[in-house]
Amino acid sequence: MAIVETLLEVRNITKTFDRVVRALDDVSIRVEKNEIVSVVGENGAGKSTLMKILVGVYQPDSGEMYHMGRKVPFPKNPLEALKRGISIVYQEKGVIPHLRVYQFLFLGLEEKFTRLGRLQLGKIISLAKSVFEELGIKCDLSSSMYELPLSMQKMIEIARAILNIKLMVGGEESNVTPIIILDEPTAPLSIEERDELFQYLLNLKKSNSFIFVSHIIPEVMMFSDRVYVLRDGKLVAHHDLRIEKISEEQLFREIVGRASYHELWVKYEAAKIREIDKKPIILSVRNLTKKGYYRDVSFDLHEGECVGLFGPAGCGKSEVARSLYGDISADSGKIIVNGKEIKLRSEPHTRVKVGIGYFSGETGKELLLFWPIRKNLSIVNFDKVTIKSLKVVSVISFRAEKSLAEKIIKKLRIKAPSIETECYSLSGGNKQKVSVGKWLEKSPRIMILEDPTIGIDVGAREDIYEALLEMKKNGISMILVSDDPKEYAILCDKIISMKDGVIQAVYTNEEFRKVIEL
Repeated sequence: MAIVETLLEVRNITKTFDRVVRALDDVSIRVEKNEIVSVVGENGAGKSTLMKILVGVYQPDSGEMYHMGRKVPFPKNPLEALKRGISIVYQEKGVIPHLRVYQFLFLGLEEKFTRLGRLQLGKIISLAKSVFEELGIKCDLSSSMYELPLSMQKMIEIARAILNIKLMVGGEESNVTPIIILDEPTAPLSIEERDELFQYLLNLKKSNSFIFVSHIIPEVMMFSDRVYVLRDGKLVAHHDLRIEKISEEQLFREIVGRASYHELWVKYEAAKIREIDKKPIILSVRNLTKKGYYRDVSFDLHEGECVGLFGPAGCGKSEVARSLYGDISADSGKIIVNGKEIKLRSEPHTRVKVGIGYFSGETGKELLLFWPIRKNLSIVNFDKVTIKSLKVVSVISFRAEKSLAEKIIKKLRIKAPSIETECYSLSGGNKQKVSVGKWLEKSPRIMILEDPTIGIDVGAREDIYEALLEMKKNGISMILVSDDPKEYAILCDKIISMKDGVIQAVYTNEEFRKVIEL
């Protein structure tokens, strides 16, 4: 039996904000040598607070920390954490796009490679080559960061974190095993990019340990050695996946304390419109082509139907969706809405007028983050919150705006102090609920959904699915683009499989679930 070596352990951590909000309540976790340990939970479960305590951003109210078996004080700042071999790679892209790879890798370490006032560029490039060779990264060091795929950018961020630790704690001869915290590293990545990143992490696990924070249950199950589940600031479960067999459904229930994916599929069946093909056609797409992206794409969308565009990264699905919304222009073909052909070069605001809405999980595109919830919800529902003054000028009714915001907050279970809360301060899941809430109220005839639940926890995802299913039930038609096969299984009536810009096959929901073995 292998000897377990515990690198880091925290016991009985409690953290309260403003003397009221208890973010962590008696939480204990440990990190062993050469493992990937996951921490999962809904938004607001305490994951981020715990990670920030480990790297010295926050101080706990109480608790103990042990590093390599020795009791130590909690780090007072990220630099102290780094000296103990602990670093964090955040979800948000942390690269500087126009730096070259070797420049970004050694950013902040220039003093260690300066002699007589001059930067030892040759030494930096030579060391960068050896670091990449050791970590298994194949990349041109002279490339600019923005030129690289997102998965490669994330690999280089991780490599930089490991390099910082090694140089900070005594170089290659140090006996400190780096512990790298990965905060939602796969959220912006495609399925293929996620697989590439995880193969990289499995290789790095031979000489490093990782704390992996994620909302994506399948990847947690597939790549973790152990998993801790937080809910409402408490540790509710701990599993050693090397010796325990647990299902995705069980982990889902532990995280949210309620409905599973299978129960959501039951709700889907209830919302499903029988004989959908007999409903009126709302949208017809005929031979739509965009050179270099997709060609001869044709399909019909019926009232209350959700059609999924499915396929690997680069298959053209996102570009088709964006062409329908007007974000990019198709070169040829026809888009017919309610029997009327629309111009291929018409812009998004024109498409909204004919009843096409667009919802993306990228809240930076969807929301004015420094505006309050109230204003973000009313911005596309202007007609519902204004009154005519002197029969000429439209004036905002703050009572109507307040009523609309309170209704949506209650309906979607948005967690926020008030309707005046600025959106930047909300969790990722609550931001996305605000985004979908404005369209729920707007009720366009057609909704284009692009990665609607990217990067959010399973509980918030369930709330958004329920809102979208209600919209379908009310006759709103949808087109879905996603990297999550389960999303298609829950929302779609028909799935169009694409590859290399061309339609390969069309599946019913039942056929699709068999194909992907759900």
